[in-house]
Amino acid sequence: MRRALLSLVLVASAAAGDANAPEGPASADLVIANATIVDVESGELIPGRTIFIDAGRIVAIVEASRAAAPDGAREVDATGHYVIPGLWDAHVHSAGGTGWHFPLLVAHGITSVRNLHTTVDTALELTSAIGRRVAAGEQLGPRFLANGPIIDGHPASWPGALAVRTAAEGRAAVDSLAAAGADFVKVYDNLLPEVYDAIVAAAAERGIPVDGHVPFLVTAEHAAASGQRTVEHLTGMNLACSSRAAALRSEFEALLERLPSLFFPESAVAFFSLVREASDSRDPALCAPAVEAYAAAGVTVVPTLVIGAMDADRLVADSARMRLLPVDMRGAWSGMAAGGPGPIDAVFAGSDWTAPDNARLLHEAGVRILAGTDIGNPFLIPGLSLHDELGLLVGEAGLSALDALRAATINPARTFGLADSLGTVAEGKLADLVLLEANPLEDIGNAAAIDAVVLNGRYLDRGALDALMAEAAAARD
Repeated sequence: MRRALLSLVLVASAAAGDANAPEGPASADLVIANATIVDVESGELIPGRTIFIDAGRIVAIVEASRAAAPDGAREVDATGHYVIPGLWDAHVHSAGGTGWHFPLLVAHGITSVRNLHTTVDTALELTSAIGRRVAAGEQLGPRFLANGPIIDGHPASWPGALAVRTAAEGRAAVDSLAAAGADFVKVYDNLLPEVYDAIVAAAAERGIPVDGHVPFLVTAEHAAASGQRTVEHLTGMNLACSSRAAALRSEFEALLERLPSLFFPESAVAFFSLVREASDSRDPALCAPAVEAYAAAGVTVVPTLVIGAMDADRLVADSARMRLLPVDMRGAWSGMAAGGPGPIDAVFAGSDWTAPDNARLLHEAGVRILAGTDIGNPFLIPGLSLHDELGLLVGEAGLSALDALRAATINPARTFGLADSLGTVAEGKLADLVLLEANPLEDIGNAAAIDAVVLNGRYLDRGALDALMAEAAAARD
C-alpha cells in the first residue's frame, strides 16, 4: 500500500511539474511577452499572455509565466500594453496616393483597407498592381482590397467609371471586372433600377460581391433584398426616412436627362440639393422599413461619419495634423480652406446632420457597422481620420467602445470573408497587431495610443512608426 501511495505521489508531482514546464513553439521570429490581449469577440481582457509569431502568423499564445522564447527570436516586453487586431479602414481612395497614404495608415495601426474607386481609366490594373506589391512585400502598406472602377449610370458621376445605360451593358461590366480579378463590384448613384438589378444578378452568378451606394432611383429595401453586401455613407437611408422620397426620385429622373449638359460643380450642386432636401424632410418614423430590411438581409453599413464632420478651417490651423501631410498637399488644402466654403458646402449650410441618427438606428437594430473614412477627399488624413471615425461612432452614433473597435477589426474581416485569418488575436491568424499603451475598451481614444504595429509579422516600433510619418510628409505623389 505504501509503495502504491508513493507511486501516486510521484505521478502527481510529475504532472504538476509538466504543468509548470516552459511552453512555446520550437521556432518563432517574434515573441511579444506579457501582453494583455483584447478579445474583440467577447469583450474580455486576457492579461499575462505571450504571443509567438513565425513567418507572419501567430503560432502560439501561452501564459506569460510559462512562456519560453526559442533561440533567435526577437523578444518584445509588452508589460502594461494592450494588443488588438490590426485595424481596417473599410472605405478609402488611396490608389493614387500610396506614397503618403500607406505610411500614415500603417503608422496609425491600419493594416488592411478596401479601396473603392480610382479616377483613372486603368483603375483595375493600378489597384491590382498595388495589391500584388503589398502581398509580395515589395511595398510597405496595408492589405489591399479593391474594385477598380465604379459602375455608374449615364452620365457617370466620376472620371474613370464604367457608365452603363442598359441591363446588357451592366452585365458586361460585371463580367469584365470579375474576369480581371476585381475583389468586388461597386455600384453608384446614377444607375437605373433595371440596370442595377442586372448588375446584382450578374454578380451573383459570377460569385463577386456588390458594394457601394444605393442608387437614387432604387429603394433601400430593394437594395437590401437584392443582396447588396455593403452600403457606403448611409446612402439610401436619407430617402428611406424622407417624407418627400417619391417626389425627389421624380426630380432626380428629370435631373438625369439634364446632366449631360451640366458641368462640374453645377452637376454636383444639383444632385446634392436633392440629398439636402431628403435630409431636411426626414421623419424618423419612416426609417423603420429600411432599417428592418437591412437587418433582415444582413446588409453591412459603412457610415463614414468623419466626412460629414470635416472642418477645413480647424484642420489647417492644427499644425500637428498639417505636419503629417506632404508639403504640396498642405499648400493645396490651405488654399482650399482660405477660399471659403465651396458650392457644395453651401448646399448643406444650416442643414441638420442626420447621419449619426441613421447610424444609431441601424446599430440598435443589429445591422453590422464598419469603420471607414473616405480618405482621398480633401481634409481627411490617412490613418488619423480612422481614429476620428471611431470617436464619432461612439460619441455621435452611440456605439460602445467595444462595438467601435469591432467595426474596425472583426466586422470587416467577417464582411470580406477573411475572418479565418484576420480580425482577432488568436492562434493561426495572420500577425497583424497593434500594441497600445492604454485600454481601448475604457476609451476608444486609446486605440490611437500606439506603441508598435505588427504588419504581417513585421514588428514596427515607435521609432519606425515615426519614420513612416516623416516619409509621408516627404512624399511627392
